[in-house]
Formats: sequence, structure tokens, C-alpha cells
Amino acid sequence: MSSDGLVQIEELASIKKEDRKQSKVMLLFPPEWVPTAPYLALPSLTAVLREAGHTVIQRDINIGMWDHFFSMEFLIWVKARLGMQLKPLQDKEKAGTLTDQEAEHKAVVEQAYAVDVFDLADRAEDAKLIVRGERFYQAEILEGALNTFRETMAYISAAYYPASLVFYPMESNLGYRPGVSKEVLACLDDEQVNVYRDLCNQLVMPAVAKEMPDVVGVSIGTQMQLLAGLTFCKMIKETFPHIHVVVGGNVITRLQEDLAKHEQFFTDVFDSAILYEGEHALLWLIEALNGERAIASVPNLIYRDASGIHRNPEVYTEKTTALPLPDFDGLPLDQYFVPELIIPYLATRGCYWGRCTFCDHGQGYFDQYRGVPVQQVVEQIKALRDKYQCRHFLFSDESYPPALFKKVSQLLVDQNVGIKWTTLIRFEETLQDQETWDLAAKAGCCTLYYGMESANERVLSLMDKHAKKSVIQRNLHMAAKSGIWNHVMAFYGFPGETLDEALETRQFVLENQPVIHSMELFYFVAYRHTPMVRNPEKFGITIHKQEEYDLPLDYYYTLNDPSTLSCLDAMQLCEEFYKNDFHPWAVRVNSREHVFLYISKFGTNQLPQIYAQQTQAVGSPEGVSGLITWPVAHSEGDEGMSRVVSHGMDRA
Repeated sequence: MSSDGLVQIEELASIKKEDRKQSKVMLLFPPEWVPTAPYLALPSLTAVLREAGHTVIQRDINIGMWDHFFSMEFLIWVKARLGMQLKPLQDKEKAGTLTDQEAEHKAVVEQAYAVDVFDLADRAEDAKLIVRGERFYQAEILEGALNTFRETMAYISAAYYPASLVFYPMESNLGYRPGVSKEVLACLDDEQVNVYRDLCNQLVMPAVAKEMPDVVGVSIGTQMQLLAGLTFCKMIKETFPHIHVVVGGNVITRLQEDLAKHEQFFTDVFDSAILYEGEHALLWLIEALNGERAIASVPNLIYRDASGIHRNPEVYTEKTTALPLPDFDGLPLDQYFVPELIIPYLATRGCYWGRCTFCDHGQGYFDQYRGVPVQQVVEQIKALRDKYQCRHFLFSDESYPPALFKKVSQLLVDQNVGIKWTTLIRFEETLQDQETWDLAAKAGCCTLYYGMESANERVLSLMDKHAKKSVIQRNLHMAAKSGIWNHVMAFYGFPGETLDEALETRQFVLENQPVIHSMELFYFVAYRHTPMVRNPEKFGITIHKQEEYDLPLDYYYTLNDPSTLSCLDAMQLCEEFYKNDFHPWAVRVNSREHVFLYISKFGTNQLPQIYAQQTQAVGSPEGVSGLITWPVAHSEGDEGMSRVVSHGMDRA
């Protein structure tokens, strides 16, 4: 073991495949995630476990949920649930005992109960056919299908009042704050608002009962997935106590210090947690459960035994060149809401830049950047292309390195691989020639997602972005000229940013709108594991930790220099942008995978048909028809913070 706690695979005693006890493992990916493509975690874990001889059943409950929600069977079931809620509320009204909250609940249920559920279900079923078929490429028809999904989710929400369940982008709100442990634990048992309990009973528990795995692993990638994932864990653990339930994923890694302090999670919800990368850690955990190695030797693991909770000190990072090809076998590849399959592929782990002071993405990889040689990258892409008859790929790297961008493009062209792809990329001085962008487009690059963050160079320097406005502008113009769709991400309110500097970002995107095809604008959030939060004095901020938020992924902060933009100032500027300036970027097609397929289909970034039509005055509630890509979150709770409003722990 090295001095920094990292261990290499060759330093851990391996067990020969023929000598290894075989286990059955079920891997689950919970809602809430995009319905457009598989998530890479499960196929990566599955490949390693199957290579070792274990039986693996992988279930994408996220796409299973979307498919189930928009079905005749489920919507009729929702109708019955609404009816069961309505009767006691009507009885209370007759008796004169209806509270104000119950009156509101009754009104919501009555309105939903009056909906023609058969008509809604027919339209929802047809909407699924639209997003999976050729009608997908007719923008008006696609917009109608997406709006039907939104309408259906509003109908379902009524049955889980006061929860708000929404279609992509994922912003469902069960009324419990995921940063507060007591509320998370309470939510898991709430049969009124926790829709994931019904989802678990209908989709997860029958599969577990049928397969009876030895181990169930749940991958929780985002905070939005936390409540769903933990609900599944607890219900499985309660019903099948002999099954070892293990959680992993980016959020679990970020919360490792906090989870270890809450024994109830390990007694009531799951048995162990895997941090950072999980492929071999999960394999070794299974071997430990089979008595083939000491559980205390398994890296990246938190577990509980009779003496308490233990966090093993070793951290293991995968040797990317030695990992097998991700294995998507068993996933419902024909159920995703796309007419053509899109497969994710990861050539690197971590971020090659790794210096941005606001970013904590590297937390999931122990800040270790590793890549795969370009020839291996292309060979694996071809293998996935041929195995799954897929020609669309999402390169899901944290940020695609410029050298790899050039080399992969060249090999894809030289070997006539014939795929289309999209990825995230930085603005780079090394990408300043038109030939590079033309080559990428020829290699199948359709859409690119850029983290611009700001157009002011002083602010960019504070962020350690190492980017110049001239480079940003040149990259955008060159990529657009090559036919690549540019999506730009920025935010207001980085500590130290002035109002004039924020407005410079606004002015830049407005002036360059012809080469910025879509965009999203946020307000700054102080994520917990960032260099900025680790060194608040350096950035002129004071971090305020609130005791009840004991599972925090971000912190509220105040500025030591009140002359610069506050949290609330940034939120207001963001809202003003969406109200007054965003209409040129409002689109009917609101997922990156959907835009990607349109570019692939029509071969150009000039797609006026996917933009929403301006029908009302900008700033009015009806100002833009179609789907706005990134709605603005409004502040609730603490000043300057976007918080979920809790419906209270004392609610009956």
C-alpha cells in the first residue's frame, strides 16, 4: 500500500475463478435520472462480476419507472388510489371536521379524479411510441408527447399529495429534505408521499423474490436519487433480511463521513456502503461475505458488525486499461425514450484539469485522473457498436481531454467507425484551428457541452479555469462552423464576482447567440468538497454549517465583502435572465440526448424546428411555448438558499 492509502490490484491477493464461490447479485439503478440512455455504473460493475464467474441481474428501475408510470395499468391503479383517498376526505367534509390542509388535499384529488384516465393513458402509451419511433423526428409531435408526460406526472402527483412528481428535468419533491437525516429516514416509511414505496412493491420486490440474490447493490449517483434508492434498500432489507444490501455511487462517496455517524442507516436501511470506484471493491466484498477474505481488508468499504461501524482505511482506484468492456446485457435497451439506442462510454476517470475551485466532481474518483490509450478506446467503441448494433454514443467523461479529442477523432475517421457522439469539453487554447473541429465533426461529433461558467477573465482566474474570452469565442465559432451544436453552461455569483462582471457574462452570451445553440444559467452553489469550501478565507467567504443539515452536499455561505454579489443577488439575476433573455434558447426538445439525435438525423446544427415559438410577451407566464430546458429554482427557507420545504415531521 502506498503512503497515500491507495492500493493497486496486484497487491491484493487474488482468488482464481475456479476456486471462487459463486454468488447471485442483483444490481439496481433507482429513479430519478434521464429516460434517454442507460447509466454506466451498472454495466461496469456487471462486467467485472460476470468475468469473475458471478451471476448478475441488473435492473434499471429508472427507465422501468418511466415506462410503468406512462402505462394503462399503472394509471388505472392511480385512479383507484385517488378514489381511496377521496372517500374519507368527503366523509370528513360532511362531518365538518375537514382541516384547511385536508380541504386543499381534497380539491387536488377531486380535480385529478375527474380526469378521463383512459384518454390520458391512451395518450401516454402513444407518447411512448412517439419517443421510440420515427415520429420522434417531427418536433411538434415530439413536443406534444413530452407535454403528455408532464400532464401524466401531474395526475400521478395528485395521488401522492403534497408531493410534486415531474418529468425530466428531474425536480420531484416529496417534501422531505435529502440533506436532513431524520427527514430522509422518515420519508422512507411515508406511504402517502413516497411514490417509490409503491414503485418498489410493483417493480423491485417481485424481481427480488423471483431471483433471490445473495447480494443486492444499489447505485445512487445523484441527490435526487437518494430517497428512491434508500427506499428500495430499506424495503428489501426488511423483507429479505438474509440478503446483503450494499449502496454505492457518487452521493454515497460524498456523504461517507456523515453516513458513518448514523448507525441507523446501517441497521435499518443497508448493510454496507462502497465508496469511490466500486468494480473490484464490490467483487472483494462478495468474496468477504463468502468467507474468502477478511471484510476488514476490503478497500473503499464502510460496514457494520457487532462492534459498530467501520470505515476501512484503504482506497482503491481502478486500473482503467485492465477493466472489461461494460456489459449491458439484461438491461431493457429497447425501453429508453429514444428512437435509436444511445450507449454511454467512459475513456477517462476523473478530470484531466482538476483545478476548478468550485468543482467537486473529482470526489467520486479520489481525485485520480486516468485514461485509456486511444487505440483501446476506439477498439472498445467498435466492440460496443457491433455487440449492441448501436451507432450513437455518449462519451460521459468529466471533461474530454483535448489530446484525446483530436486522436479519437482521427482514428474514428481513419477506421471508418461510423458512429455519432457527444461529450463534455473545456474551452482550450490547444483547440484553436478549424481543422480540429472539422475532423471532430467528420468523426461523428454532433453536440458538445461546455462549462464556460463566466465570460469575465478575472472571475475565470478566481475559478482557476485558465480560459480567455477570445479562446471561448473562437472555439464556439469554429465548432459551429463545423456543424457541431454548442451547449454552454454558466453561472452567476462566484464569490468575489461583481454585478458588472456578471452582466459581462450575460452580454457575452447574447452577443454570441448565433453560435450558442442552447444554454443553461445557474446561480453559484458552494459544494461541500470543493477547494473553495476547504479554503473559505482565500475566497472571502464564511461557511455556515447548520446542525439539522447533517447530510449536506453544499453549504450556505456569506461574503466577507458585501460589495460583491450575494447568493440572493445571483439567484435574482438568474431569474431575470430566464424571464427576459432566455427566449432565443427555449426549445421543444429538452434533453441533450434528444438534441443529439436531431443533429445526427438532420446533419446540421441549424434546426429552427426544435425551438419554441414566441407566443406571448417575454416575461409573462405564457411567454414561451414548449419546454424550457432549465427552469429556475426559487429560494425557499433560508435566505439565499434553494431548499426543499419540509412538510414537517409531525404530520399525521
